Amino acid sequence: MSTITSKNCSGETFDNLKRDWDLKTSEYSNEYKNQSLRFLYVKKLIGLLSCLKEYMVKHSDDTTDIILSAIHCATVSKCIHSVVTYGFIPCLIPSIWRSFENNQKYEQITEKVSPDTTYEELKYNVNSFFDLIKEPTLKRLILVKHTNVLLAGICQLCLLPIAKPGSEIATESAIDQLKYEQLINEQKTFKNSLKNLILINRDPLFIREIIFVLGHKNCQKHIKLGLGELFSDLLLQSNGIQTFLRVACDLISETSQNFNQHGLQEWSNLIHNYYIKSKTKYTDYIVPQIWELLRSNSNFHQLQFRSIAVFCIHLMSIENYNDFLALYIRPIEQSMKISKIQNDDSIVLSRCIEDLHSLFYLFRNEIWSLNPKLLIHVAATIYNVYTAVANGVYYLKSKLEDLVFLILIYFSDCKDHLKLIIFSQYQISVTYDDDTGNIQIKYIEKEHQLNIENQVDLILNLMDNRADSKLMKTMFVTLLDMYTDVSSNDYSIMEKLFIVKAIHHLIEKDDVQKSISIDPEIVLNFIKSILKVISENNVIDVEVLSIVLMVLGCVLENTNKIYQFDCIMDYLTKISQIEKDGMFSDLILQTQEKIRRIHNTSSKQPVGIQRTIDDVLFDTRDPLLPCRSHALIELKKLIESGDKMVLVKKTEILIVIQENLKNTDSYLYLSAIFTLSSLCSYYPNDILPILCEEYSMSINYNHSPETRLKIGEVLMKTVKSLNETIPLYKNRLLNTFMAGVRDNDHLVRASSLSNLADICRLLRYNLGSIVAEIVNCADYVLRFDPAIEPRRAAVLLLQMIIQGGDSELLEILTDSIKDIYHMLKFQYQCDKDETIKLHAQVAIERLNDTMKSLFLNQNK
Repeated sequence: MSTITSKNCSGETFDNLKRDWDLKTSEYSNEYKNQSLRFLYVKKLIGLLSCLKEYMVKHSDDTTDIILSAIHCATVSKCIHSVVTYGFIPCLIPSIWRSFENNQKYEQITEKVSPDTTYEELKYNVNSFFDLIKEPTLKRLILVKHTNVLLAGICQLCLLPIAKPGSEIATESAIDQLKYEQLINEQKTFKNSLKNLILINRDPLFIREIIFVLGHKNCQKHIKLGLGELFSDLLLQSNGIQTFLRVACDLISETSQNFNQHGLQEWSNLIHNYYIKSKTKYTDYIVPQIWELLRSNSNFHQLQFRSIAVFCIHLMSIENYNDFLALYIRPIEQSMKISKIQNDDSIVLSRCIEDLHSLFYLFRNEIWSLNPKLLIHVAATIYNVYTAVANGVYYLKSKLEDLVFLILIYFSDCKDHLKLIIFSQYQISVTYDDDTGNIQIKYIEKEHQLNIENQVDLILNLMDNRADSKLMKTMFVTLLDMYTDVSSNDYSIMEKLFIVKAIHHLIEKDDVQKSISIDPEIVLNFIKSILKVISENNVIDVEVLSIVLMVLGCVLENTNKIYQFDCIMDYLTKISQIEKDGMFSDLILQTQEKIRRIHNTSSKQPVGIQRTIDDVLFDTRDPLLPCRSHALIELKKLIESGDKMVLVKKTEILIVIQENLKNTDSYLYLSAIFTLSSLCSYYPNDILPILCEEYSMSINYNHSPETRLKIGEVLMKTVKSLNETIPLYKNRLLNTFMAGVRDNDHLVRASSLSNLADICRLLRYNLGSIVAEIVNCADYVLRFDPAIEPRRAAVLLLQMIIQGGDSELLEILTDSIKDIYHMLKFQYQCDKDETIKLHAQVAIERLNDTMKSLFLNQNK
């Protein structure tokens, strides 16, 4: 690579270019501003640029590139700018130029030029620039700033209508038939040049300018129609949509706008409109490109390309459901249901799995996502492929798991659909391709159902890993519904084993037990139907009866309401007469006793008799978690009712609550948190110091981080209930959470900072001088804390201080305002975490608004 300094350009030194440009002021002064001198000057500059272009083309080859020095680049750029100013701009029609103008400043030329002269000059300038941009260096220098000028010039030459001979305009412009034909031919030539730029070369700078022009609200009519037609031709070509979207996504990235808010819907509608214009063109040219977008592996804008594809397919599902199925869903179904193994089947199958994952799972939380119910035709295949490869090394196993999870969510509420999916009548045999990493599948009839035992473990592990409480509840209810058919011959022994094992597993889950306690009627109806069948047939299935009694026991333990248990009691009595096994007889008697106890507790207890605080405290130590939780709720009511015995036994109450607070069951420890918060609110002078000491001095009490987080939650609930009296406990609370900021556990540090934020917001001007120490604490965390959660909480703390200060901000913060502003500004500009940036932005805006209002009020 060599650099041009002062080498010859066809007999002239390259430095003459700079000197000739500098002579402009003398040759083209204000007193000689006429057309002939202006155009001669432009031609001279173009001639020098052409000379430079010929030299660079002549002396460059495949191995050596000639580049310009920085000084010569500046000279050439000035020369090009002069050509645009004195050559292009005077020739452009004002209404045309307004469509392309990008707030660029060019010297205005006021001389009047005839239309013929303008046309010839513009034609010469456009042709010259097209010739110059054939050389890469000159192309960069011209297009980096003047793409819009060149595009405006060629659009004026090829997109405006030409007056036909005989018309008034043609007569005024001296256009006869011969000249008309000449203009038409030249217009075609320039139109072909423009098409080559967009359709063949696909120059991104020109495509970018077209996007700007078409989005211009005052775009000239003929320009908009001509460029719009050209743009349509681009989108219909192979990879035309990707070419357009790549430029459009770059624009979104440059302006730091949200893709989902700017462009996604508009560009999807633009692509989908081809279906309305021409279904044939849409099918032949657009659909293949949408599949390419969906399968895009581009390093840039991959997610945006796929979201556009899914949005376009979503629009088709709304427009015409049958065409949507024919164009997008059935091709996948057919590929998934191949029965013979071909050489490329493994690639096709893997591609189908990736397509389904992109279509249904990748954007599942968006409002334009596809309905997973459409997976009904391939749900069984996906399920069987997943269970076949779950213990293997297939690289798409995680995506299969996502799809199975989605299928379970949307089909677990119907036992017929669930039965077809998990108990399908065929089995899939999988063969691994070691060369490609893909798999081949083959459908075979089931010889046995031994694999079902492994499948139930896979599904239960999947639900446990995803921890979706709603799915667990729905699956539990549906499996119970399926279990009502156990007496029929609809299920094999292995399928019954699947159902029983799943019910056993799910009934032990806390989320399922809570759902039963909230709404047990559905479960009770299933239990009644099963017990009825057993009692009427006089045939006892041990597995069925054990499941029924287990579920019924769970219902009885978790409900505090009275239901119609009479028929259940009758069924249990009949079964106990049939069943000779002593263990089951005892279990049935225990269940009946629980029903009688609930009935007696709910209906026969005298109205005037209430449980004492000793009874409640005794139940808080019950081994059954629902009983303990209910006792804590009763204890909370006693505290809030002002019971005199609460004051006497407050130490014992505190110990009991703290024991339950350490439990890992969320239902139990949440009840403990609410109860302890009530106790602390009613006796803050006695209880608050104890809790603050336990929170800040964990070594002395050997509390786990989880327990301390729960204590912190209690303290904050207490603070919110104290209202106006919170300044009395200000120092103790602030010191407690400031100590928590130094904790070894990052979640405790984050919780302490978050609690400090709430307290500062509530205290407002009562904060006092300690605010400077709090600001320094936040600064230290933002600078040195390695975990992301405490740093997020630190920015939130600064935000809450500003929010709480409001009109007293200057009095509260005094000298700390500047420090806070610098901290927030630094975090907003430099931190990579979006949550920190958001909190910082909100805090800065709040600070700006507060300061403006303060100064405006002072001025008034």
